[in-house]
Amino acid sequence: MPKVKIGAKGMPGVITIERNIHDEAIVISGALTVDTALDGLHAIVAAALEAAALAVKDSDGIVGHIKAALATTSTDMISVTDENAMVKRSLVKRVQITLTAIVFIIDQKEAEQIVRTALAEIRRKAKDKGDAAL
Repeated sequence: MPKVKIGAKGMPGVITIERNIHDEAIVISGALTVDTALDGLHAIVAAALEAAALAVKDSDGIVGHIKAALATTSTDMISVTDENAMVKRSLVKRVQITLTAIVFIIDQKEAEQIVRTALAEIRRKAKDKGDAAL
C-alpha cells in the first residue's frame, strides 16, 4: 500500500528549507507563505536579502546569487443581493515567497541558517506591519 506524505510546505507561516551542493556551490532554497495586508512587502524582502548577503560576507563566504520570487494571490467576492452585483476585495493577500541563495566558501549549516533567518524576518515584519495596516 503506498504511503501518503503530508507536508507543511505552502502553509502560511511555515518555513521550508532545502540544501544542495552543485560543484563547489552551496544552494539553499527556502519557501514561506504569508497572509498579509502589507503593500510594502517588496522592501521587506529586499532588506532581508541584503542582510543575508551581509551575513554570508561576515562569515567570510562569497555570495554567488541571492534572489526571491513572490507569487501573490488575492480574493475578490462578487455577490448579488438584489439586482446589482457588488465586488468586495479582500484586504489580505497570500504571498508565496521562494528564496534561493547560491553561496561559496561557507559552512553548509551556517548558509542554511542565514536563509532561515531571512525568511523568519520577512515573516515577522509582514505580520507586524500587515496587522498594523488592518
